[in-house]
Amino acid sequence: MIYCNSDYEKLIRNEHFDYLNPLPPIERFCERFRLLLTELPLHLLPDDVIFGWFGHAEKLPESELRVFDDCVRTDDEQSIMYAQAESGSTTYVDKSHVCADYGYIISHGLRGYEEQIKRELEKEPDSVYLEAMQKSIDIVRAFMKRLSEKTEQELAAACGDRREKLIRIKNAVEKVPYLPADNFLEAIQSIWIIHFLIPLAENGWCSVSLGPVDKYLLPYYRKALEEGMSRDEIKGILHNFYLLLNSYSDGACLVNVGSEFNELSELLIECQKDFSMPAPILGARISPETPDEVLFDLIDERLFLRGQPTFYSEEGCISALVEKGVPAEEAKNFTNNSCMGIGIPGAEVNSMWGCVFCTSSSLEAALNRGRIVTAEAQQVVPGIGEIKDTEELFTAFEKSVDYWFGKCAVSYEAKAAWYEEREPDVFLSVITKNSIEMHCDRLRAAKYHNITVECMGMVNVADGICAIDQLVFRRKKYTIEEISEAVVTNYAGRADILEDIRNCPKYGRDEAADAFAERVADIMQRVIRSHNHDNYYYSPSLHTLDTNVKYGLRWGAGYDGRKSGEPFAKNAGPSNLARTAGPTSVVLAAAKLPQQKFYGGQPIDVHFQTDTVKNHKPEIAALVRTYLENGGLQFQVNALSSAVLRKATEKPEEYEDLVVRIGGYSCYFNSLTQASKEEFIKRFEIEEG
Repeated sequence: MIYCNSDYEKLIRNEHFDYLNPLPPIERFCERFRLLLTELPLHLLPDDVIFGWFGHAEKLPESELRVFDDCVRTDDEQSIMYAQAESGSTTYVDKSHVCADYGYIISHGLRGYEEQIKRELEKEPDSVYLEAMQKSIDIVRAFMKRLSEKTEQELAAACGDRREKLIRIKNAVEKVPYLPADNFLEAIQSIWIIHFLIPLAENGWCSVSLGPVDKYLLPYYRKALEEGMSRDEIKGILHNFYLLLNSYSDGACLVNVGSEFNELSELLIECQKDFSMPAPILGARISPETPDEVLFDLIDERLFLRGQPTFYSEEGCISALVEKGVPAEEAKNFTNNSCMGIGIPGAEVNSMWGCVFCTSSSLEAALNRGRIVTAEAQQVVPGIGEIKDTEELFTAFEKSVDYWFGKCAVSYEAKAAWYEEREPDVFLSVITKNSIEMHCDRLRAAKYHNITVECMGMVNVADGICAIDQLVFRRKKYTIEEISEAVVTNYAGRADILEDIRNCPKYGRDEAADAFAERVADIMQRVIRSHNHDNYYYSPSLHTLDTNVKYGLRWGAGYDGRKSGEPFAKNAGPSNLARTAGPTSVVLAAAKLPQQKFYGGQPIDVHFQTDTVKNHKPEIAALVRTYLENGGLQFQVNALSSAVLRKATEKPEEYEDLVVRIGGYSCYFNSLTQASKEEFIKRFEIEEG
């Protein structure tokens, strides 16, 4: 495997620091981009049919990142950017999760964008940003020349079939991605170069998605067959492509297959089964018209054992985007990215980890006169006094969410403005709609600047409010002060309170608690969306990957009976305190949540035994349809037993190829932290009964 990730950018930055440091940020980007592509090692392997191994053959040594002088933040900037930190929430301008408009790129090439730049330069010939955009395209063309020269060197010693392959590669890299692709191989070559350049340019090496491949590649696929290329030859090109997609960083590249399945969709599904890699991820868009035989083809143990596919609701995702504010006709062209987001290719900034909002701290403040008690926060939410009933609790909770999320929004937007000024991404702005027309960075120009807000611990909060309702206001067994004291001390010496709370109704197990979750979710989406303005779209989400473990480790005990350090609930599923055997309760509970209003992503995780996948396809298909047709957006799967996972934990060397689905993407089980492994095992043990 050729190694390339953010360590390479660090290497170039440090080696050329004295040259890059005094340059203005826009010029610095272009020079850094040029140096990256000039010094990037190139490799052609014997079986390659496209050129794609860019990077170092071995992992680069650890080194300290040098910070440019104008990127050192002042104390005032820091105080604004981290005002929300004591609530347990984080904000981050995410440099990943991009989905370019590959359909446009392969049919028009970068030349199509260059023509737009030239038209705009005629209007504003002194635009520094437009000139930098043109320069970034020139840098890519120089890189294409390097690829051609490297192929020419390989040709000197090649003969026979290898020579023919190299000639086709050379012809391709001399043309794409600057010019439109004329055939299937050129289209794949163009996609891969752009797909690699995106994370290289923004130094964000994860979740760069491919969009509806079976739609925009279909004309090239059909043309290839008409011109005599065999299906196996096309599959060989795709195998080379898949190896590259699986080669870097987290490998979370999503291949979308649409609800209008075609012959290329069938081939892509076949490739997912036969190649058996963690990446790319397969996303299957399902509509009521999707034939059962297509669903049965997707419900396959070879896929489920790799945590694939993710089933998306075609109608649900379109409705969610319309709810967000996307026109209906535009929403029909949506794509999914590999962290469960829904967006429009080439038109979005996807800050998928823009905000992780600690919902648990807002409940603490609501119950304790505005104070976050487990973290001893200095800030106090104004206007919250003694809580006398459940209605007052919901009102106080909404005040607390509004106060703390307001801090998050100010923090995020300060960081976004800082990145636009200090660390612009000129190349990615070229291929993001509106940026050329507005002569500025994509963070300001993108039609949709999507800030996903992960409502961490929302399900736990709903269970906590339900417990307060039951034990304080209905049964009057304890006071709020007694329960809060138990929470602060992690229930030390109060096993009675802990047991009573854990015996209260829970989301995913009891309808009474489901109703509390619906109400909490409604508060969250209303408050979060109230901060939308201009091209900023704050997008409510219940997507956690395995960060429910990491954030659980950071935070104190909860009012739902969760003890300090234990994981929060995963995605839109119930907490492990409430999880039951079998998937039905999860499906029914999650379908009640306002899914379309959580347009940042709201997956559920469903675990099946391998024998069930083999022998009960109609039943699984019915379960998937039930969830999606009742409003569910995203249904993701695993098909491993807790016993296998336990063995893999004890003897990792024997399970190096074991793959699990952790959220938006699949990864090798051995790559997870011990805490994440234990959460997987515990959850699977409960679900197995």
